[in-house]
Amino acid sequence: MGKWLLKVMASYAVFIAVGLLLALVPASWLGLSEEMFLNLRMFFILFGPICLTLIVKIILTFLAAIKGRTKDITEKNRGILFTVTALLLFANLSNAETISDLTAGYIQGKGLQSLEKSKRYSMKGRRFLNVFLPVGFCLLVLEMLTLLVCIVTFAPLSRDASNAFIFTISLTALLLLLIPLILSFISGYQGDKAEHKERRAQEKQKAVQSDMLVLETDPVRRKRYLRLPKILALLVCPGVCLISGSVLALTKDAQDLLTVQLLRAPFLALMAIAAFSFIPLLMYWMNCSGTSLVQRVYLAQNQLRYSGYSGSMEERVEFTFTLLQLERYRVGKRATCIRGQFTKKVKGSYGASQKGPFTKTLWLPRTFPLEQEQALLRFLHDKEECPKNALRL
Repeated sequence: MGKWLLKVMASYAVFIAVGLLLALVPASWLGLSEEMFLNLRMFFILFGPICLTLIVKIILTFLAAIKGRTKDITEKNRGILFTVTALLLFANLSNAETISDLTAGYIQGKGLQSLEKSKRYSMKGRRFLNVFLPVGFCLLVLEMLTLLVCIVTFAPLSRDASNAFIFTISLTALLLLLIPLILSFISGYQGDKAEHKERRAQEKQKAVQSDMLVLETDPVRRKRYLRLPKILALLVCPGVCLISGSVLALTKDAQDLLTVQLLRAPFLALMAIAAFSFIPLLMYWMNCSGTSLVQRVYLAQNQLRYSGYSGSMEERVEFTFTLLQLERYRVGKRATCIRGQFTKKVKGSYGASQKGPFTKTLWLPRTFPLEQEQALLRFLHDKEECPKNALRL
């Protein structure tokens, strides 16, 4: 504490000496009045060490990030970097006991706490927040000090200058608040996703060890399966709207002619249909994408279980349909339809429940590998033939 006070006193002594030397400069040379120049010198003496400390902290933060990422620095560059850092540390008046560092450390600690569980974004998020939070906090303090100096010295401020200060300070404060929250959400989402993926892998391994066949989506077949809804949502609807709108725009000046009216009517209908179909087709694409991604089928000797999940994090709900009795099945171009009696188990963060037996039709997207799909069809065929053979006997 004693060394820090000596450093503060030395810094203020330097700024006071510079402020007294500035008094020798005529205010008219700077285009200022004597009162304005006096206020500037007073603020320079009062806030100069604080602003210098904040600027030094910003530079030191970037230097620390550079040293952390560039591990193969040459000996000459390492010496220059060490010298610059030492000089900046001498000009840095802050320590762990100042209000600035306590506040910045508290904000930074809060922002990093939620990154602990993320397996993918932990180190990236830490490195980013280690730079962004101290720099953002220092910039916010510098902006507020600058605003204070301008209000006292150049009052009244113009509307443009006031709006610029308000916008800059608000934007900096908003970024300091939102970016850690967004990173926390991304980190939590990715950590939960990795944990859930690992748990599903363990379930698959356990099922394989129990001599069960596990059917999962093939990425190549899934990409082919999603091609149609993607084209319908992103190409057909906008294309029909664009073409119909162009025809309507070209014929708007000749609407009095009967032939033009007859020509415009179908294009107007097509444009309305395409516009109203965009949201349903987009939802259909999203449903196909989600269902084909999360579906999984467990096949045992005489048992079929269809499982999946919806949502994420605390809102994730896992479901499992167990086939009790098969009524019929049908293989379509895009999906396999299975109708029969099922039981349904649902598990989520709010608890677990079971429903059934009930009659339901399951639509399984045909995104399984071919050999797995053949195994599923053989199982369904044998399951369907068993009741028929029993009736004949």
